[in-house]
Amino acid sequence: MAAELVQLAPGTQVERWTIEKKLGEGGFGAVYRCYDATGKYALKVEGINEQIQVLKMEVFVLAELTKRGSRHFCRIEDKGRYGNFNYVVMTLVGKSLQDLRKGSPGQKLTIACSLSVGIQALEALEDLHNIGYLHRDVKPGNYTIGRAELNELRKVYILDFGMARKFTNEQGVIRKPRQAAGFRGTVRYAPIACHQQKDLSRKDDVETWIYMQVELTASRLPWKDIQDMKQVGDYKQRVRNPAYTAELFPPPCPSGELRQILSMVDSLQYFDAPNYQAIYQLMRGALQNCGQPEFPYDHPEREKLLKNSRNYFLDWECNGPAAHVLL
Repeated sequence: MAAELVQLAPGTQVERWTIEKKLGEGGFGAVYRCYDATGKYALKVEGINEQIQVLKMEVFVLAELTKRGSRHFCRIEDKGRYGNFNYVVMTLVGKSLQDLRKGSPGQKLTIACSLSVGIQALEALEDLHNIGYLHRDVKPGNYTIGRAELNELRKVYILDFGMARKFTNEQGVIRKPRQAAGFRGTVRYAPIACHQQKDLSRKDDVETWIYMQVELTASRLPWKDIQDMKQVGDYKQRVRNPAYTAELFPPPCPSGELRQILSMVDSLQYFDAPNYQAIYQLMRGALQNCGQPEFPYDHPEREKLLKNSRNYFLDWECNGPAAHVLL
């Protein structure tokens, strides 16, 4: 069945929410900027006749994370059904890491900035895994920074849980892997297990995070221009050979640390939990050794913060760079 795209004109009222503009649309619905008396938010809509109810998963995951006081996730402000669509209102965030990377010199973040946002991106995955869910579509386009007017340019959010999957049962026990699983995610960033049509686990989200980290730091992955899914999977296997690993971690990537992280992840089996703390330690070590100051984040959006929120920068200097990341 074709997607039932919901189109809302500026000024449309959805309960107490007034539509301001469309922010984007995908296969399952659209996202709008909206507002009420308390401020601006994001409103996601999805037709009630969609065969795959993505918003239902989104609401369930975010509600669970809110109960845990998790970091790096949008907060649900409202949800319901209106006319021929379901909607959810949540935190309005800033630009995606993909847009920030493309807007930066050389289409890459500086090493210090990429390492710092990478730590936060992994924190988000750890929190998601801790409630028993896999993301299965980790990529720069599914992470954003916060909004300048809320002094959140250094905070990273993870978005879009339409492909998320519960990997534990109601007792918290990890489910046995399925014999075969369809491809989930984005070919460029997908883990090797996905190319092999295997059921995914926590290690696969982290493998995908590594590929994202490389792209943020070096501007591209070595298989970027390959269209064939099998060839991309073969290339990912190839760079596991020590003779070719340098192709995956070109300068300015901290190749020593990333090689160790890749080795740790590749050694894991389906039921194993990633050693997040060991990965954070390696990332923080790379951050300390990179020779660049972490303050301030170097993405283009920082200029808005510099112009609009000088006091926030002063507060940052007083309390140390991204203290919430480095503690």
